Amino acid sequence: MEFLKNIQNLYIKAKRTALLAQENQSKKWFHLFSVIEALPEDIQDYSIPDDTWHNNIIRSEFSEKKDLYSFYLMVNEFDDINDAVLLFDNPFKNNIIDGQENYFFNTEFITEPGSDYPYIIPNNIHKSEGIASIIPKRQSGCFVWSKIDKNRSVEIMFKRPDVSKEMKAISSLTDRWLGFDIWTKPEHIGNIYLVAPNPYFRSMDISLSTSPMGIFYQLNLRHKIKNNFYFRIIDKHGKYLALDKYYKIKDRVGLVELPHEPHVLEVKIYNSNEDLIGIIEPSTFIKSFHFDMQIKQADFKVKYQDKDGTKEFLYEKFSGEKTKLPIKENDIKPEYYFTNAEKTREYQKNEEKRDFVFFKGSKDGLEKSRQRSEAAIIVKELINKAKNRCFICDPYFCVSDLIEFAFQIRQSNVDLKILNAKEFIKKDEAKLLNDAIIEYNSKPFQKIECRMLKGDSILHDRFIIADRNVWYIGTSFNQIGQRATCIAKVPLSDDIQIIKEVEKWFNNEEYTQSIKDYINE
Repeated sequence: MEFLKNIQNLYIKAKRTALLAQENQSKKWFHLFSVIEALPEDIQDYSIPDDTWHNNIIRSEFSEKKDLYSFYLMVNEFDDINDAVLLFDNPFKNNIIDGQENYFFNTEFITEPGSDYPYIIPNNIHKSEGIASIIPKRQSGCFVWSKIDKNRSVEIMFKRPDVSKEMKAISSLTDRWLGFDIWTKPEHIGNIYLVAPNPYFRSMDISLSTSPMGIFYQLNLRHKIKNNFYFRIIDKHGKYLALDKYYKIKDRVGLVELPHEPHVLEVKIYNSNEDLIGIIEPSTFIKSFHFDMQIKQADFKVKYQDKDGTKEFLYEKFSGEKTKLPIKENDIKPEYYFTNAEKTREYQKNEEKRDFVFFKGSKDGLEKSRQRSEAAIIVKELINKAKNRCFICDPYFCVSDLIEFAFQIRQSNVDLKILNAKEFIKKDEAKLLNDAIIEYNSKPFQKIECRMLKGDSILHDRFIIADRNVWYIGTSFNQIGQRATCIAKVPLSDDIQIIKEVEKWFNNEEYTQSIKDYINE
């Protein structure tokens, strides 16, 4: 790794923290997860052992001899950085634990990034997601290389039914000593990370100056490091790039003058070799403080009488106060108008794609009728998006809805399934609906099937499912558009769950029965 070789002399040693499994029968060691950290001279070691550890290794309190594996954390040190780098480069070779070879459940790693250059992780003190959350906390930020378990062999191994109970031992060990439960972040199990804290500075701070306009910076440099850096300052105003410029930094503390007040600022730091060595994530500057205060006004007493007697409840009532303390008042910027116009167009696009449509309702009879007609047209469009299968789910679905919507489906090969509820459909209404379905099914088209939810209807909201796409409708089909309501496409991350539930209701006698059986009860 050429980049690491160029800065390797700035580190004096390395430390590895490894999560290990020992097979109780054979006593073989297996690698589950590890972080190798290179350490500059003036950095505090990431050291976790205490008196409960034995020779820098500790066993999970939940590991039992009767289990297939016992689980351990081990910390060991490398006096030579090259040894640590070689181990990361070829983890399958010469990987010794407690004098024994360290085996692997996986047979192949993917190296990320796929070049000599690392991920640049900014200050990760308060990070709770991503790689930044599972490596040592460093205010300086870090360089990170990773070897990822290609086939997720370790994760799959410990999710097997015969060993899955042992996940508790792994979770407790990492949660107590590493500060995170690795089973809440299973994408990292089986991986190896090489981490190098920023060797040039311990921390970097910036603040806004308004006179002159610019940013103050302060670099807390490491021992023996000379200041020879470049800042790349990027300023974005909404979606627009307002500044992207390099500045040479001569002092540890100074001011970089800017041509205008920045909005969202990103600072990238380069060394004299033009290598990216640090990032200050996109940030904005405080323009005002808002305080929300609640002042207790009174105690509100309520008496309630039921069959068990009189009960009294006490509630505290508060007034809400909001205060704004401006640091600097600003007029509305031109990009506000651009952004507002773009948001309006985005909403219009969503309407056109039928991803989100809002009907505001009306008390005017003519306007109410117009919105009802527009909403009905959209519902028919959604039903006709189906190519193979369509569910219409409405607990109040009746014969008039069948005629207005279901009969309008154009493709003759689409299976149409209707889900309504016994709770809201009387038998005479159900008979009319069933007769219309029988008449339709006598024709050489696709078949319509209707099943009715039993008991108290588990279905409240209305859905249209066209193949793998789901739309939510806020009111019954026969009322749609007349009152304020929405038609919204359900995000793909949620639609599968809805489809599974609807399929379960429709295909399970525990939840539904055929409309014919309901009529003949």
